[in-house]
Amino acid sequence: MKTNFLLALVITFLAACSSTSNNAPSNTSVNQTAIATNSTSGSSGEAGKAPTPSPSPSKDEATKTVTVRFPTGATEASYTDSFSGYGYIDYVFDAKASQNLTAEITKADGNKATLTVMRNGNPVETDASEVQGWTGILPDTGRYTIRVGQTRNDARSSDKPVKFSILIRIVNELN
Repeated sequence: MKTNFLLALVITFLAACSSTSNNAPSNTSVNQTAIATNSTSGSSGEAGKAPTPSPSPSKDEATKTVTVRFPTGATEASYTDSFSGYGYIDYVFDAKASQNLTAEITKADGNKATLTVMRNGNPVETDASEVQGWTGILPDTGRYTIRVGQTRNDARSSDKPVKFSILIRIVNELN
């Protein structure tokens, strides 16, 4: 009877932690660690204990990072790649303030690929996040990242690879 009570307590605890982690995705790995630690604290290898969840892929690390290289004399570069689930690809480049950037998803499976233009981990503008394309003047000199991924809803619904092509163009602003 004591075993049944402990098992019911562990299952209830896991269910509560699971619903909390779904509402706070940035703390997923922390919640999973807590679940794994607490699910074993009340038992010592008893049959029927809740399994330890496997960690989900980190949402803070790129699946792949690509350094953007423009051919000599060219102002644009294009790449074709794919990702799946919560994965994403970061395209990293250095640019000067006041340069005009165009980033555009030119081909994508079911238009699921989106891009976000970032500097220091934040979108450069509100309308530069999770879009099919963005054109604008870069605010500062430094390193920029174009992150290509898919919306959280699309990532949840399918782990099928999403193929895409991206065009990146940087030109000096004309006065």
